[in-house]
Amino acid sequence: MKLTIWNKIVLALGISGIAIPALADESSSSTNQSPPALTSQQFVSDAAAGGMKEVFMSEAALNESTNEDIKSFAKRMVKDHSGANKKLMKIAEDEGLSFPPTNMFSADDPNWSNPLISNPESLKGAQELSMTNLPYRTDYLNVKHLQSLNGDQFDRAYLTDMVSDHTQAVSEFETAFQNLSDPKLKKFAGKTLPTLQKHSKMAQELNEKYNAPNGMNTTYQPGQTVNPSPSM
Repeated sequence: MKLTIWNKIVLALGISGIAIPALADESSSSTNQSPPALTSQQFVSDAAAGGMKEVFMSEAALNESTNEDIKSFAKRMVKDHSGANKKLMKIAEDEGLSFPPTNMFSADDPNWSNPLISNPESLKGAQELSMTNLPYRTDYLNVKHLQSLNGDQFDRAYLTDMVSDHTQAVSEFETAFQNLSDPKLKKFAGKTLPTLQKHSKMAQELNEKYNAPNGMNTTYQPGQTVNPSPSM
C-alpha cells in the first residue's frame, strides 16, 4: 500500500516495539463501513497494554494514595493484571504473536522518548494528526498525568481511569470471546472476563463513593502539560 504523508511521519519517528496500524485514506472512509474485525494480534496488543497500564497505575496508587479502600483495590489490580499478562504472554509466544514491551509505560521506555509524544503541547498540524493516531499514546499520557498528581486529586483521577479502562476492557474481552478463532486466546478471554467484570463493578462502586462531583475533570486532556515523575 502506498504510504501517506502521515505514515511517513510516524515511521520516521522510529517508534519500536509497538504495532502501528496504517491510517486509512480519506477516500476509503465511509459512515456505512463496519469497523474492522478484532484480530488475534490486535487483541494481544490491546489486552497486554491495558493490563500493563492497570499495573503501572495501581503501583502508583499503592505508593501515593492514603485511602485504604483504594490501596486494597490497587493491590488486587496489580496481582490480577500481572497474572493475566503472564498467561497472555505465554499464549502469544506459543501462537507466534507479538507482545508489547513490558516497560512500555515506564519513564525510561525508549518508545516514548521522542518529545512529540511526551510533550503533547508541542504538537502542531500534521504532527498532531499523526501522533494522536499512535496506539496507546493516550494511555501513556494518562499514566504520566496520574504520576503528577497527589492527594485527593490523585485518588479521583485513578478511580476515573479505572472505571473507563475496565469498561473498555470488558467490551473488548467480550468481543474476543465471541469472535476470535484462535482457541487459546478465545479461552483466555472467556476465563479472564469474569475477573474484569468484577474489577469494573468494584471500580464503579469506589468511584461513586470517593470521586469528585460531576463536571470536575481530573484526567489527562489533549494539549494538557504532562510532568512525568522520574519513576513509578
